[in-house]
Amino acid sequence: EPFPLLREGSKLLHRHISACVAGLVGGDPQMHLLEAGGGLRAPGNSVLLSCRGSGFTFRTHDLWWYRQTPNGRLEWVSYISSLGTTKEYGAAVQGRATVSRDNSRSESSLSLRALGPRDSARYFCAVRTGTGNPAEL
Repeated sequence: EPFPLLREGSKLLHRHISACVAGLVGGDPQMHLLEAGGGLRAPGNSVLLSCRGSGFTFRTHDLWWYRQTPNGRLEWVSYISSLGTTKEYGAAVQGRATVSRDNSRSESSLSLRALGPRDSARYFCAVRTGTGNPAEL
């Protein structure tokens, strides 16, 4: 479901490679998520993105992947539960994306196959850091 965290009014912790998405800042400043991967890819190719957490107990947090399109639209891409037993995907990537996690390395990965123009975006990961007033987002 797109933007489940925003509707629940949770605080989000996020960082991503290119730029911060306005309006999604929240959480303990000692907690970090760092993405890697990406870059230019030819249509039809694949990409592997990774997200490594630090400053918190990664294995106890569910994780979401989002992307911001060139026109500024925010899209939910994927969800993976803390133990990796539940995985969900947005309609735009269903059947082409695979999300995984390695809690021993505090890392999640997102693989996206058969890339097309719609996949051109800034990708970032997010975890719930606590509940709060939606106005705090």
